[in-house]
Amino acid sequence: GVLIIGQTIDQVEQTRHRLLWVLGAGTLGALAAVALLGSWLVSLGLAPLRAVERAAAKITGSELDRRVPGDSDTTEVGRLAGAINTMLDRLHESFLQRGRDVEALQASEARMRRFVADASHELRTPLAATAAYAELFERGARDRPEDLARAMTGIRTETARMAELVDDLLLLAQLDEGRPLVLAEVDLADVAAEAVQ
Repeated sequence: GVLIIGQTIDQVEQTRHRLLWVLGAGTLGALAAVALLGSWLVSLGLAPLRAVERAAAKITGSELDRRVPGDSDTTEVGRLAGAINTMLDRLHESFLQRGRDVEALQASEARMRRFVADASHELRTPLAATAAYAELFERGARDRPEDLARAMTGIRTETARMAELVDDLLLLAQLDEGRPLVLAEVDLADVAAEAVQ
């Protein structure tokens, strides 16, 4: 005869299905936990970089003296912050130098305008006197020796005065370029007598 013995395996199948479900849920839970932990660790690692980014975003043209934090760290972010701060130092110095250069140019331009105005005013007087002596010559001074001598002396004097003014103008232009000033003694009596004449 044949003896057949059997037992239902429903319970084993249920246990196997439960085990598969628990392993699947555990794996998904572990993956989710690893993803959250990894995200937190990455966020924690990038926090200094975000601080550098926020500080750099707050730096504008009017606030070039601001610096990014963390430049003393020996990490990559610390080295990046140090490089950014070095760049900002150079930019700040460059903007300051540019401001000084602009101020110097504006001052030089103002001096040049005053110089041109003063030169025009100073040259008008000898030119007018020379024109007056020439007109005196045309009105008959050439026929009267005393008037002719006076007209020619006046023309020579005013021409010499204009030559001195032109020399002074050249000297002032050289001084504006930064060349050193050479001082000399002047007899004020001669200057006053020439001005009266």
